[in-house]
Amino acid sequence: MASRSSLVVNARVHLPGSRGRSAVITNNIEYVATREGADKSATVDDLRRSELAERMGLVGYCAERPGSTALFDQNGAVQLRTARRELEKADGAIVTVVLSVRRDEACELDLACKEDWQRFCRRNLSPALAEAMGIPESSVRWVAAEHENHPSSKHVHVIAWSSDGSFDSLMARNALDRARNDLTDAALAPALAVEHEARDLARSRTVDAVRGVPVNETNVTLPPDGRISYAHLRRWHPEVAKEVDSAVARAESAHPEIKATVVAYRESVERCADLRGLKGVERDRYVSDAMRELRARQCNAVLRIIAPDRTAIPTQDLERTRRPERGPATERRYMRALAGEVRACVSPENLDAACRAVREHRPIPKRCLQGCPSYTLSMAKAPIAAGKALARVLASATESRKGRRDLSDDVGQQAERVLARALAAAASAAIRGDAVGIALAPAKSIVKGMIL
Repeated sequence: MASRSSLVVNARVHLPGSRGRSAVITNNIEYVATREGADKSATVDDLRRSELAERMGLVGYCAERPGSTALFDQNGAVQLRTARRELEKADGAIVTVVLSVRRDEACELDLACKEDWQRFCRRNLSPALAEAMGIPESSVRWVAAEHENHPSSKHVHVIAWSSDGSFDSLMARNALDRARNDLTDAALAPALAVEHEARDLARSRTVDAVRGVPVNETNVTLPPDGRISYAHLRRWHPEVAKEVDSAVARAESAHPEIKATVVAYRESVERCADLRGLKGVERDRYVSDAMRELRARQCNAVLRIIAPDRTAIPTQDLERTRRPERGPATERRYMRALAGEVRACVSPENLDAACRAVREHRPIPKRCLQGCPSYTLSMAKAPIAAGKALARVLASATESRKGRRDLSDDVGQQAERVLARALAAAASAAIRGDAVGIALAPAKSIVKGMIL
């Protein structure tokens, strides 16, 4: 059965100028590609890539016909002489890696044949090598070959380097450990998916076993009304929740089949924790959370036995949250509309007059807004209140800011903003002010709160 030790990753770095690096180029690459047991078979993926390359006329994309070489890389089959030529031109250090799994676990990990290894390497090698080598993934270059010459294991040899020579030192231990963990997680993903399915099945069997307990064995007195769920009882009726817990414990003691399903579920949860690589407190928390969730499901099953017809909660149509009438976002949307009105309705002559007033830090004339519908409506509804608010904004918005920067270096844009704020203040005063000209405080607060 697969475990965290199923995938063995051995890596060695050959630094520039070392004898080992020269040996990789002259001997090791040939050993990897031609040794007896190196799988030269053409995989379905290789044939598909080769056919696509020929159809598109991609010279060098798949340099060798599948079935004539054991070497492969991210793109397809690779000639031995091509790989050696790239190694001879490469600068920096070279990494040799051997990935191996036990033969009896290869099928469980989906690493049973050359095509499985190709997919695994093309999906996971580049990011893991980039992590270990401390270089961008785009700089990682590698070739590999799968060997079938060992009786107890299946393995693949990988030779990796940096295309730009940026990797020229030993790998940090913590970075190499992270890369190993990433590769192990990827290799164990199929086994973990199978174990998750087994865990869910064991949980369903446990809950189904509890549903078969006779009602006279529960001995729980429920509240006369209200929701019937374990979470609700724990919050509002903790003494009843304890009775339900006790009923589940008694059922496990009285019915061995329930106890057996709980034990099977716990073993499956622990197996998942081991495959995920959890240890210590983190592993204990993972297992305890899973067992707590199982107990809640069991308690809900007991509650359905006791009160099968109790409605949990009346079905109600949830009302959508009403959009707030006021707030920064609402004000910005409103002000964008008013700014568009200013650009569309204020004549060029009036806009120039507003720009001159802004540039000279003096009040903007009211006549600049006479062509705007919002100004016309506000003055028609409450002329005194709207006029006072309008005058206050047009006068105060352009006065000196005591050394602070203007809202915009563009005078024309600033003039549009001031006019839009004035329209907003006039409209607000017309709506909230009375007919005798009382300008309310909200109009003033709106003016100060406007941020365009």
